[in-house]
Amino acid sequence: MPINVEVTLKEPGGITLLFATTAGYGACVLLLSDLLVEGALLIWVVVSIYMSTRFLRDRIMFLLLVASLISFVVGGCAKIYGHFQPIGLWQYVFWVNLAHCGGFIFLSSSIGYLVIRYVRLHQKLEREALTDSLTGISNRRYFYHKLEEAVERYHKHSEPFGVAVLDVDELKEVNDKHGHLKGDEVLKELAQLLSASVRTSDCVARFGGDEFVILFTGAANEEGVMDRLLKGLEGYSRTASIGTAFCPRDGATGDELVALADKRMYATKAQKASA
Repeated sequence: MPINVEVTLKEPGGITLLFATTAGYGACVLLLSDLLVEGALLIWVVVSIYMSTRFLRDRIMFLLLVASLISFVVGGCAKIYGHFQPIGLWQYVFWVNLAHCGGFIFLSSSIGYLVIRYVRLHQKLEREALTDSLTGISNRRYFYHKLEEAVERYHKHSEPFGVAVLDVDELKEVNDKHGHLKGDEVLKELAQLLSASVRTSDCVARFGGDEFVILFTGAANEEGVMDRLLKGLEGYSRTASIGTAFCPRDGATGDELVALADKRMYATKAQKASA
């Protein structure tokens, strides 16, 4: 459908372009298509605003969407107005094109902000899923993940590793006498001391209750390992029983080593009780 362009001399050396409205069936089709496009944009933004206030409750997201709504309304009204009244070229560029450009910029910015927020939320939930809420160290799930990696490295590169299981002695008595808050402080203290006693490549995790586990990468026996642990526990307000197992000396699977270290830990605890 052709669009008539009226050229008028504004002043010597200057030309003003006016978009003349088209009549008939073609004008109706063009107007209807513009209404559909503008309506779809407005519905999209309005629904997004509703979702941002209903579910996201984020001020930045809301402001970006409101700015895009205003831009689309201005551009849409100017475009529809141009169907009934001739509009200047620069007026069309400013009121329609720039308004729509701003609307898409604000809308895409809100989508990008939402994606960044989702990624950060996913990372936060992933960290929380692998972290013990009380002590702030790794939890049982993350420990077994690292243990599987250690087993794979052993089978591929013959890299040894070790496992230690620790249990706080007489924690039940602490809870009964001083309350569970005091017992939680004892567990937090042990977690901090253990984390400071191992290398960054090792993994300290709370196994459950008053039990902790440590994965020693590259360690084939107790040499050096126990010295670091005992030195780190010198300032501990309580005592702890420790059991260890090493690959390949004591087994080649993670479950075997954890079970053996746990058994040795309880044997050490029994010896203390009978002494």
